[in-house]
Amino acid sequence: MLVKSYKPKMVQNLQKKKIYRSLVGRLIYLYHTRPGIAFSVGVVSRFIHSPSSQHLRAAKKILQYIVGTLNFRLWYTASSDFRLTGFTDSDYANSLENRRSISGQIFVLGSYAVSWSSKKQPTAASSSKETEYMATTASTCQAIWL
Repeated sequence: MLVKSYKPKMVQNLQKKKIYRSLVGRLIYLYHTRPGIAFSVGVVSRFIHSPSSQHLRAAKKILQYIVGTLNFRLWYTASSDFRLTGFTDSDYANSLENRRSISGQIFVLGSYAVSWSSKKQPTAASSSKETEYMATTASTCQAIWL
């Protein structure tokens, strides 16, 4: 009797996980054209293996933001200014799970964004200066590649 009442709940949880994974996968595909959602999608994708109802609500909030900003676009017109400029920033130990820092960067060619990134640093830093150094190193590698 106890097994029968537990089984439908387990099936329901598996279905919610499948819906969440599908939604996050679509958001990951979409954030390549929408830089404003890159960080939020990165956060919800961290919980893809064990999502809760809070994570599903957060993913749905991202969808609401996308629907509300459908008319926002990046327009690229002809320009003679081909100067590559990069900006980078990081925070110190912002992640509550493992105290790793998050760094972000954007590169513009003239006045048009051509590359951007926001991600958790691979190792935990012992100071804010070390965090900034790791972010600058990653940005320099990206600038050399561009």
